[in-house]
Amino acid sequence: MDKISISVIIPVYNAEEYLKTCLRSIQNQTYSSFEVWLINDGSQDKSGIICDTFQATDSRFHVIHKPNGGVSSARNVGIENAKGEWICFIDSDDTVEKNYLETLQQSIGEKKDLLIIQGFNTIFHNGKKEQRLFNNYFYPSTEIYKTFQDSNLNRCGFPFGKLYNKEIINQNNIRFDEQIHYAEDVMFMLTYLCHVSAIQTVSEANYNYYVRNNGSLSQRIFSFKSEYKCYLTYLDRLTKLEKRFNLPKSSTLKAKNVISEYLIRRSIGSLYQHSTREPLKKRIFILKSLTGEQINFLKRYYKNCNWFHKVTVFLLSKHYYYLCDWFNQCIAWGRSIKQRLIK
Repeated sequence: MDKISISVIIPVYNAEEYLKTCLRSIQNQTYSSFEVWLINDGSQDKSGIICDTFQATDSRFHVIHKPNGGVSSARNVGIENAKGEWICFIDSDDTVEKNYLETLQQSIGEKKDLLIIQGFNTIFHNGKKEQRLFNNYFYPSTEIYKTFQDSNLNRCGFPFGKLYNKEIINQNNIRFDEQIHYAEDVMFMLTYLCHVSAIQTVSEANYNYYVRNNGSLSQRIFSFKSEYKCYLTYLDRLTKLEKRFNLPKSSTLKAKNVISEYLIRRSIGSLYQHSTREPLKKRIFILKSLTGEQINFLKRYYKNCNWFHKVTVFLLSKHYYYLCDWFNQCIAWGRSIKQRLIK
């Protein structure tokens, strides 16, 4: 095989139902200079056997079996083993059209310090299909603000549909944060953007993202430690990007609204969820630890929040910590009762 241009990294965990279809769609690519790293992350089904079969019959496929450590851990193992100049990620229950890699590769120009993004098709379990499309446009550093303003880039952190330069990743030791369990792909993308000078969007949608009928990860809340770190990382990366590309405040308004949501709904909210609930003493300590700057950030950027979040921000701003705690417990109880009634 000629020099490998693209390394495709696929984390695999209990995906036997969809895995063969995914891998066959990659085998049928019109572009040939690629390798595939299948990271079997402790699957308990036949996924590992399927991976081994493809490795045995197609020299482009490589398999690493590891104990379960989560999707970020699996992707990081793939990054460390990738030999290609560029890296792209595919999920094991999705498929790609035959010109997926070719379309991405054709967008590589003289500049290497860039991020390449193409659209995708969202396919729901009832067969409904929606497209997310981008314009075919090259954004130099002076225009990157447009990707936040017009394309809402901070909501496009999905790992698929992108090409990342391996050299930039290695030189800056960019990895998926294994302590963050929600939006870790967004954090990876934003960290990578801190080291590029351009973004290339592609007017194609050759990736098929399947929404399985197994619940939404966006509704799941993780531990306070994980959620709070995600909030801090998000804010830090956006601040760096604002300075690096001189982003106008109007272009980052949507992103800051999302960051505010991560602090109030996800971080503080995790203290009261059944699976991540903290004892009273620790809850009060955490509420008191929030700085005035953070409270003002919430007041400034979470204008469209739910009424009970607004009440929470008000109580925090007045330092009514015990009342705030009691109020959020009531909200959590109400949600729990509602869920039980629905079931």
